[in-house]
Amino acid sequence: MVSVKLLEEDEKSLKVMLSDIPLAVANTIRRFAINEVPTMAIEEVLIIENSSSMPNDVLAHRLSLIPFISDIDHYVAPEECGCGNRLGCEKCAVRYVLRAEAKDEPITVYSGDMIPEKPDTIVKPVSPKIPIVKLAPGQKIEMELYVRVGRGRKHAKWQAAIASLYEPREGDENRRILYVESIGFLPPRRILLEAAKALEKKASELEEKFSEELSKASS
Repeated sequence: MVSVKLLEEDEKSLKVMLSDIPLAVANTIRRFAINEVPTMAIEEVLIIENSSSMPNDVLAHRLSLIPFISDIDHYVAPEECGCGNRLGCEKCAVRYVLRAEAKDEPITVYSGDMIPEKPDTIVKPVSPKIPIVKLAPGQKIEMELYVRVGRGRKHAKWQAAIASLYEPREGDENRRILYVESIGFLPPRRILLEAAKALEKKASELEEKFSEELSKASS
């Protein structure tokens, strides 16, 4: 009989014991925790001004790798939203503005300097102390940032967790330990539940496809 037992849990990680679950299924849950759990990151950067020493594409790339606390209960991926707006809407995008200028002294611009369009949003960088760029006196940046839902299979910047699967020390082939460590987008417990939900959805889609094809073959 399939069973799951929670072994350890803290704010960043958890360990569960999986019993009587086929290795392929357990490994699929591990991979889904990494690649199929929806999270939120900066997908589009509109640069209005950049007089820093960092090229536009490098700056945009650094911004995109900042993990955001994700509100996947209220936002959907752009491809799942019917707004048709290239920049998104209130259901599929969170808009931020980043403005910074160095006057007489050099400054470092941090993730906490990004200002959300809606101050009460819970979609925020996991830390306000992530360095973005250094500005020399007289240099300035100004840009709009669009945070959207995505999955790790699309780009690593949306990767929800680090996950591993291994046998316990006693070497029981019917039991395996799944370790999930959150990158910061979501709590590890939510990541595991979303991975299981994604697996269930894939299985339902496969069942539906089989039914359709077999119905055609028998008619």
